[in-house]
Amino acid sequence: MVSNVRKRLLTSTLLISGTMFALPAVAQDAVADDQESIVVTGSRIARPNLESNSPIAVVTGDQATENADITLDTFLNTLPQVNPAGTSTSNNPGNGGQSNVNLRGLGSNRNLVLLDGRRPMVSAADQTVDLNTIPQGLIERIEVVTGGAGATYGADAIAGVVNIRLKENFEGVDLRATYANSIPETDAREYQISGVIGGNFADNKGNIAVAFEYAEREGLIKAQRPFAAQATSTTGTPPTGRFVEVAGNAVSQAAINAIFAGYGVAAAQAPVANSSQIHFNQDGSLFGAGIFNSPLNVSNYRYAADGSDAAGANQNFFPDFYSYNFDAINLLVLPFERKSAFAKGNYELNESFDVFFQGSYTETKSATALAPTPIGTRIYRTGTSPSTSFATSNLVQTGFITNSIVPVTNPFIPADLRALLATRTGDDPALVGSGATEPIRMSIRSLNTGLRESENTNTVIQLMGGLRGEIAPGWRYEAYYSWGRTTIDVAASGNVNVQNLQALLEAPDGGNSICAGGYNPFGIQPLSAACVEYLNETGFTRTEFTQRIAQGYVQGDLATLPAGTLAAVLGVESRQFRYEFDPGALSGPIAGFNTATPDLGTNSFLDIFGELYVPIAKGSSWADTLDLTLGYRASRSDFNDIQNGIDGDPVWSSAYKAELSWAPIPEVRFRGTYQRSVRAPNFGELFSGGASFVQAFDPCSIGTNFRTSGGAAATALCQATGVGAPASFVATPGLQVNLGIAGNPNLKPEKADTFTGGIAFDVAGFTGSIDYYNINISDPVFGPDTNLFIAACYGYQGGLNSGLSATNPYCSSVVRSGSNFSFIAVDSALGGDANSNFTAINQGKIKTSGIDFQLGYKLPTAFVGESSALNFGLWVNYLIDYKVNELPGVTLDYAGSASVFGAGLGTSFPRWRGTGNVAWNFDPITLSTRVRYIDKMVNRASIQFPGEEFTGPGSVWYFDFAVEAKVEALTLRLGVNNAFDRQPPQYTPNVQSGTDPSLYDVIGRRAYVQARLKF
Repeated sequence: MVSNVRKRLLTSTLLISGTMFALPAVAQDAVADDQESIVVTGSRIARPNLESNSPIAVVTGDQATENADITLDTFLNTLPQVNPAGTSTSNNPGNGGQSNVNLRGLGSNRNLVLLDGRRPMVSAADQTVDLNTIPQGLIERIEVVTGGAGATYGADAIAGVVNIRLKENFEGVDLRATYANSIPETDAREYQISGVIGGNFADNKGNIAVAFEYAEREGLIKAQRPFAAQATSTTGTPPTGRFVEVAGNAVSQAAINAIFAGYGVAAAQAPVANSSQIHFNQDGSLFGAGIFNSPLNVSNYRYAADGSDAAGANQNFFPDFYSYNFDAINLLVLPFERKSAFAKGNYELNESFDVFFQGSYTETKSATALAPTPIGTRIYRTGTSPSTSFATSNLVQTGFITNSIVPVTNPFIPADLRALLATRTGDDPALVGSGATEPIRMSIRSLNTGLRESENTNTVIQLMGGLRGEIAPGWRYEAYYSWGRTTIDVAASGNVNVQNLQALLEAPDGGNSICAGGYNPFGIQPLSAACVEYLNETGFTRTEFTQRIAQGYVQGDLATLPAGTLAAVLGVESRQFRYEFDPGALSGPIAGFNTATPDLGTNSFLDIFGELYVPIAKGSSWADTLDLTLGYRASRSDFNDIQNGIDGDPVWSSAYKAELSWAPIPEVRFRGTYQRSVRAPNFGELFSGGASFVQAFDPCSIGTNFRTSGGAAATALCQATGVGAPASFVATPGLQVNLGIAGNPNLKPEKADTFTGGIAFDVAGFTGSIDYYNINISDPVFGPDTNLFIAACYGYQGGLNSGLSATNPYCSSVVRSGSNFSFIAVDSALGGDANSNFTAINQGKIKTSGIDFQLGYKLPTAFVGESSALNFGLWVNYLIDYKVNELPGVTLDYAGSASVFGAGLGTSFPRWRGTGNVAWNFDPITLSTRVRYIDKMVNRASIQFPGEEFTGPGSVWYFDFAVEAKVEALTLRLGVNNAFDRQPPQYTPNVQSGTDPSLYDVIGRRAYVQARLKF
């Protein structure tokens, strides 16, 4: 018989419920007796007791839902080893409102989600799993293994595994209802209804359980929270229209002064020529936008100064300068609806044949919303466009333009602007003509076509069936086949047809002959329904994934050794994926949501795997136990880009592991592992590509360390890279800059080496563990950070351009418009393709390491009641480093830094994170408190641009309280999360809403009630 101390020790390395969230006694009860074998996540070998050599944490299904979280990621994100990424409070997340988990901040595509040790249906092109497809009411426990598990589970388990164990042989009825809302605002409603019904049949040889769920979340716009109501970044495409000047053909400063003098504006406050500051009032008069942090303020502004009208003057900057507040109507919390049904069962014919099966259906609906469309699609000269995705115009002379183009014949040009245009005497080489008759560039945002809204409907179906049983004494087998299909339908509205817009602008009558009233881009003007219909484009896209998995393995005892049984596993697995994307009828030069071309491809894997468990010593003077586990997996991956006729070459890769466990005495156990894992490139990386759209920092702005310390060389580089007047240039803060990334069918698998080492203990009533982890990823699939391209050009990073040469390829990639950054056109020397997009490659390294600490203690309070006790738990993570080698010779450590817009969700890395729990049980009442801590951080930009000054978030504490009462079959729970209404810390630049809304609570104090009936 294993001693109780030994049982608690083994469990303390595994169960959060035994250390952090519940009673050690509960964890002890979860441990099997000597005769029961349990398969632990991280291995397929059945062993006595719940024992793991990798750092592993387990929460029960009840704990995952007791704080009224309707999506699993909301709870999992409170665990210190999980980096919150694309959550419900990330507006316009790349996952379309899905629920994903991101271990160690390495990306949700670098960890596996399993269901009872098997892969469920994927829900995205990066082959991640939407946790919304998992029935919360059927969850027994969730096991989180960090540190790699590729040898056991195959490709993608680089950062680890989240294995969700469902209830076995469930009998009875379990009904649950939850309601939550913000207080006192009551504007963030969430509710969920779920039920599980199950029972045995055929003299307990079989069991069937059915679960159903319905959940709904109310959307929240940013204007509903003061900290998010004003955008912290800026835009160069206002709804008022902006005249974009070019140095070669600028208007006269004297003429500007004269016109603004007529408005009563002194010459010192008139817009500066060649700075693109001229905007338009509704009456056709001009206003000056001002310059950030300079004496030149906004002038002759005739819209609402408080930003309450459609012009939306951003109060963070007004009247220093004008920028459109695009954030007020953006979503802060995504609306969400989920319907799901799940069934599982098994029937034991005999000891050799146990049939098991499961089937599920999930439908989720979510939406994202962004401000009306800014027009920024490329316009080429007619007949020269490299793609149908770009517009064309005979007004372009050479190259391409990213603004709209207005000929001087346009009848809507206001008289004051027309007077200014008449003073031009130069030439914009990109446009036809010269001087006063040359067309002009205009920056336009189309309010009349409405918000850019995306409505996402995801439907996921999966069926699985298999056999398991005993084939010989001490030997068992399992074989199963699963099929699944995910369909993602997206309706994207608020798009603008740029070719049609250009037709309206170029028409001699302003477009009146095309649609009633034509199109007036000068100021916020009404637009007829006919013109809205002519411009507006709604796109309907469909993405479909099909997955087929077949797996079989045998597990058994090879020999009896002095220290125990030598056990082994041998198996084979086939995984086949099909990806199809239909862009629908939306094509051509569209501004708003990106248009795309059809995609069709397959990806397949054939794996052979094995494990060996070797007990080395037991019951000796120097070792209570000592054992070794070895594992190996050979994987053959093959892809086929059917759409483009590319058949990739098969690639073989290997994953392997070695794990050692040594308990010198029953109360202490040391453990260590080495794992080699791989991750094959996914559909998106192979076929689709993406973009790095960031909030950029401009080193050329007066007052930066680059300008003040760089002298003449810095000034010369700024001028050479497109700054018209470096001596007075002040960059518009928070501008967003894009770098396109193209897919690459020649990508190879990533490789990762993981080391872990730790100690688990049970001493003087304290149970706990301390574990060190170190994960190194070599040759990751790489797409550059746009800010790093900028930093490299201006000499911030290593020797990439220490001489500040304008001909450096990083600098030739930088494109400006009106002196401000516009986009990155990647130089071919740096991997740019024909469209100036970066071609994704295997390059660089990612390395992260840290320490996990968990501790639990139970203090009996018998003076209250016989079973009464205070339970204490603590879970802490300390991040040692998070190093990324992206550009050649440049390695940056982002540990202790807060992320910024465009760097990727889930890329804030506090040094310290912790969660503590105190629960006092005096039957039938339980009082509980959860405390969460997030350490202060510096700004990520300060690492990319050393020497410059940026703000970072301070440390944050959250306090949650709850009371629970059980009366026979009914359990009632009342609670409040973020009880002291801690607002998210503000910093600049930031991810969104002035903060990182994935990491910090943006809703505020939230109360909930939960009722459960179980019998």
